[in-house]
Amino acid sequence: MESDYQHISVLADEIVEYLQPKKNQHFIDCTLGGGGHTGLILNKTAPKGKVLAFELDARARKAAKANLKQYNDRLIIVAKSYAHLQEQYGKHKKDLPQISGILMDLGLSSDQLDRANRGFSFKDDGPLDMRFDTKNQTLTASEIILEWPEDKLIKVFQEYGEVVSSRRLAKGLVSWRKTLPKQKQKAIKSSMLVGTILRILKISPTSLGRFRTHPATRIFQALRIAVNSELENLTKVLPQTLDILAPGGRLAVISFHSLEDRIVKHYFKNLNRGCICPPESPVCNCDTKPVVKIITKKVIKPTQKEITKNRRSRSALLRVIEKI
Repeated sequence: MESDYQHISVLADEIVEYLQPKKNQHFIDCTLGGGGHTGLILNKTAPKGKVLAFELDARARKAAKANLKQYNDRLIIVAKSYAHLQEQYGKHKKDLPQISGILMDLGLSSDQLDRANRGFSFKDDGPLDMRFDTKNQTLTASEIILEWPEDKLIKVFQEYGEVVSSRRLAKGLVSWRKTLPKQKQKAIKSSMLVGTILRILKISPTSLGRFRTHPATRIFQALRIAVNSELENLTKVLPQTLDILAPGGRLAVISFHSLEDRIVKHYFKNLNRGCICPPESPVCNCDTKPVVKIITKKVIKPTQKEITKNRRSRSALLRVIEKI
């Protein structure tokens, strides 16, 4: 039976170009999704190349297994966060003794965005959930909105959404939730939160056309990041990738907003640094050498052709390094 999972992998041609998968090489895909990128890699690494893939979303795992069934003997899927990369690779190292490349696509899938029951989109009327792993994760976006204290809400909106009106918004939400009837004090729907945000910020629904992006966009982003510990997990996994990559192996990261891209950019830049002695020092005493080469001197963005075909690709940013 054909899967109803919908997603278009972004920067697919660029991933193949920069990761350079070759016959019998082994790779890791930290964000499997429906398997689009992994399928391209497995096709290039035949007949014996394998991919170790991480995916928290059960629907995505099911779709990937169906989409990649011809590669079943060369694909290992792990139902865990990529934050556990080193631990899980240790368990499968005998199958993939040398890793030639690692991919991280940090974006949401269209399937996650388009399913109202997941709560990722402010355009839907589903429960405000936002968990990647609905089986094992317990914290939901609804719980954050309804239970977290004002100071924690401010921090989430400021740090994860860069929301200018964070204090006003948090204060308004704390006041609003006190007015809710008992049956709505346990869970709310996405549409209810959007309406409340607009009221707190005194924005009329009829005036939304004057905004470049919907006022709820960054707030929903902040909640999703908080629910899934996205920035913490990204910070945890980056050093693990470098330990696992073979010399000459490449790490490719696709991010979709400035918070993620900033973490990746700074991490890559630090790995590429040479001498760290003070500028006034006449000779180098630290003997620090770069441990990677930066392959993408400028961030790679989708072509206009790809954006026309898949509008959701427009914010994708690709950076690639190679281990020395």
